Amino acid sequence: MTAGRRARALVALVQVLGLAVWFSASAVLPELRAEWDLSATAGVWLTTSVQLGFAAGAVVSAVLTLADRVPPQRLLAGGAAAAASCTLLLAAVVDGPVAALVLRTLTGVCLALVYPVGMKIMTSWSDRSRRAGDLGVLVGALTVGSALPHLIGGLPGLPWRGVLAGAALCGFVAAALARWCLRPGPALAPAPPPDTGYALRLLREPGPRLVVLGYLGHMWELYALWTWLGAALAGGDPGPSEHLLVFVAAGLGGAAGCVLGGRAADRYGRVPVIATSLLVSGVCCAVSPVVLGAAPLLVSAFCVLWGAAAVADSAVLTTATIEVADPRYTGTALTVQTALGFLLTVAGIATVPVAAAAVGWQTALVVLAVGPALGLPAALALRRYLPTLLPTPSPSAPLLSTSPADAPTVELPRIAMDDRPTAPLSRVVDGPPTVELYRLRRAAGPAPSGFADRLARVLSDRSRAAAPPPTAPPAAALSNAATPTAAPPGSGAAAAPRRRARPGG
Repeated sequence: MTAGRRARALVALVQVLGLAVWFSASAVLPELRAEWDLSATAGVWLTTSVQLGFAAGAVVSAVLTLADRVPPQRLLAGGAAAAASCTLLLAAVVDGPVAALVLRTLTGVCLALVYPVGMKIMTSWSDRSRRAGDLGVLVGALTVGSALPHLIGGLPGLPWRGVLAGAALCGFVAAALARWCLRPGPALAPAPPPDTGYALRLLREPGPRLVVLGYLGHMWELYALWTWLGAALAGGDPGPSEHLLVFVAAGLGGAAGCVLGGRAADRYGRVPVIATSLLVSGVCCAVSPVVLGAAPLLVSAFCVLWGAAAVADSAVLTTATIEVADPRYTGTALTVQTALGFLLTVAGIATVPVAAAAVGWQTALVVLAVGPALGLPAALALRRYLPTLLPTPSPSAPLLSTSPADAPTVELPRIAMDDRPTAPLSRVVDGPPTVELYRLRRAAGPAPSGFADRLARVLSDRSRAAAPPPTAPPAAALSNAATPTAAPPGSGAAAAPRRRARPGG
């Protein structure tokens, strides 16, 4: 196994364990409702408090650009450890809903440093040709981790405090792995300067704005489905069998959908996969009242299909954000997107119980079809803003082509344009065109890595070394040159002996 493959597998494992605390309280909500005498409204607040905390933490992280300026493995480890501590404290000492609400909100704040940062670390080990597939593995790990409490809650005889303690233990293991074993990949961009205004500028650009709109439609459905599918299956409080079916549908089925969706997006394009996923999940929302009352085998197959389709576009939407946002602030762009998405999930989660009180649990999930219906047009309009697919090289194709028309396509970093004027640079008259190209690149703004500046200097030095020798000066010039004169400091005559010949120069 290569180093990149090991690193991607480790990131996925950290996400599975670190996000196990997310739905830990939702998985034991029936027990908490019975023990604390919670009303339906209090139960909804206990569930949505994590989403509100996540949105608040993501907003703070985006404004401070923490995901782009702090070493990501340390940020992820700290968030996972803090979220696990809040969950363990809830399991150990809390005996009422007020303290539980506070701790669940803090858990969401801490998880805002886990999920977006994990996506950034995963993309640092990927290139564009496999980016959606790798993020599909990561989001698949998110679905398994989020559904893990349902698997723990499906164990017979386990009290609710034991379920929360088990989820907290998973979070501590994730923090240890992230701190001591996880490292970012070679594609990680250097830390940019702080830019508190980028979060707002992101939403003013048409490409990122369309991705965010599609993501909002996706998120309206997804977390409400994960939260209330068990209640819809049971017609009320879910039992162990419903918990296990939710784990299989949302966890295993969702993970399979993420992986297949990511690989399909790398092969066929981002927009077809996003549109297909939204269409299929929207149809599942619409027909759910009919299918959920059918035979158990049909219900199980339908739930697995629904769980896969509802999350299959999540990694693809994340990939689209990376490809249309400023490459210096990808962590901030992902944090802004997830903050808005998880803030919307609060409304989706709160709407389903209200609909269930009016029309019953079996019909309540129809309201989730609003998200795919509104997200599909934005996803279709996104086609013109995404870069075209990289060509898939044929095994028999030559590595080098003989004509410029056959040159392979190479992905170049996108330069973020703004309205700041740049100082004019003098044109290189006697240098090769490549030097002029990199001087124009430098005029667009300072490169974070400084690579363009160094390469321009190397090419300039080589062009001078390869220049033809000057013709012999006339005799008068030779007579004048016989008298030695002191060369001024920094002149070419003084600097020439210090320049070493470079290989190939």
